[in-house]
Amino acid sequence: MGMPPPGEDWPARQDATAARRRRRRRRQRVMLWLLTGVTTGVLVVIYLFVKDIGRMPTGAAPAALSSSVRTPRPSSGRQLVSPSRKVSSVTAAARPRVTDASSGLSYQLLPSPWRRGCPAILNTPMFSWSAGENAVAGQVVIGGSTFDWHGNACSGQLQQQFQYSGAADLEPTAMSLVVAVDPLYYGGLVHDRTIEASSGLQVSGHQAWVVKFLMTYPDAAAEGLNWTSELGAVVVVDRGTGEAPAVFYVSVPANLGTANVTGLIDSLRLSSP
Repeated sequence: MGMPPPGEDWPARQDATAARRRRRRRRQRVMLWLLTGVTTGVLVVIYLFVKDIGRMPTGAAPAALSSSVRTPRPSSGRQLVSPSRKVSSVTAAARPRVTDASSGLSYQLLPSPWRRGCPAILNTPMFSWSAGENAVAGQVVIGGSTFDWHGNACSGQLQQQFQYSGAADLEPTAMSLVVAVDPLYYGGLVHDRTIEASSGLQVSGHQAWVVKFLMTYPDAAAEGLNWTSELGAVVVVDRGTGEAPAVFYVSVPANLGTANVTGLIDSLRLSSP
């Protein structure tokens, strides 16, 4: 085919070119609007995001973290036991004890200077101690002679000289024992006796009675004592029908710690006959 003569379709080509330019400008305007719209939308989103972050309290994140690791509270009626308390309870259970096979009693052995054994001088026709512990409190002068004076805790069975027919006799028997030990064990020193307490208690489920008494020494300095008082107690424990009651006697001078009297009584246990 031959080419059309030059200039013959020039107007048509101009119209086509102008149309293409108009279409291109429309596309450019559309793209510009789209780009502007997208950019505006992105900026709005960023603005809202930043605004929301600015409203958050600064301590929110740490508070949430701390709540997730908070130690739980103990439930009602129960307590959490700290490791130190567990160790203490284990240590208390492991402490050595004095065991008296004759009376069935056992009790805590106090730390040094306390040692096993009831002083033999305390055994008399009225009292026979089968186990115990003691510590030297110091020396005393009696009748011009010097003697060791002991704090002691001793146990044994009630002797037949003391009337006992059952648990109803616990209180009078305990009082009778206190009256008996006074001249036997303290008669060498000038002293006054005061009853501090008299009450019932339970020892391993068995009925018992305790009488606490205080000995004071008005002539302590002249008699060589470096203490002026001594706390003592007698405990009588009913062991059941046909069994002689168990007896516990404790006396502790002030310089050995009179609180040990209560500690020893609290530690009392009675095995089955």
